[in-house]
Amino acid sequence: MSTESNKGPPSVITLAFSILTHFLLVAPVIYILVVAFGHYSFFSWHPICMSVGVGLLITEAVFSVSGEAYIASRLPRRNRVTIHWILHTIGLTIIGIGFIIIIVNKFNNNKKHFATTHSQLGLVTIILSVLTASFGILANNTVWIYPRVRPVIIKVAHACGGIGIVVLLLATLINGTYTKWWPGTVTGRDLIFASLFFAGLLILVKPILGAFSRCRVIFGPPSSDT
Repeated sequence: MSTESNKGPPSVITLAFSILTHFLLVAPVIYILVVAFGHYSFFSWHPICMSVGVGLLITEAVFSVSGEAYIASRLPRRNRVTIHWILHTIGLTIIGIGFIIIIVNKFNNNKKHFATTHSQLGLVTIILSVLTASFGILANNTVWIYPRVRPVIIKVAHACGGIGIVVLLLATLINGTYTKWWPGTVTGRDLIFASLFFAGLLILVKPILGAFSRCRVIFGPPSSDT
């Protein structure tokens, strides 16, 4: 039996860290859902899908695989990876639906496509998200390219790409509250910014440290990792 499966109960610090991070993610998403449904139209499904897909699913996928989420903290790495790609798949699907909704809404209202900073940032982010997720399949099956390519290189590339995507997704979500659509208050919008900003920092601390550690392996002597 692996040492991971013999982990003791998560510490109080781990529990507090997990609760704080989830609060910082869930609170702004709930607020966005409330204002979106409060000023409901077909367009409302765009921020609804994006906030759920990014703020709840994609971020949770990263938080779970790092082992910092309380529920996932005792699970073996293999199980956390499974949760990671399932949540990512669902999250990207919902984001894709939100993307289709905004395209249809633009057509219905005879508006230009990708004419704003928000829409351009969103398009680039979605494309990079799909590419990074696709690359994750290779990162989870490094035996396909070993020994031609060291698995650690693929995993570091995927980790670094994922970190960048999380930053872009959160930035796009936050930027959406600064568009003409936003029906909430200025204070509420600023609280969303602060909440998602600090949640992103908490989620990415361990992945960044892990990527840095693996980079040291890449620039060190070759190993027989698989």
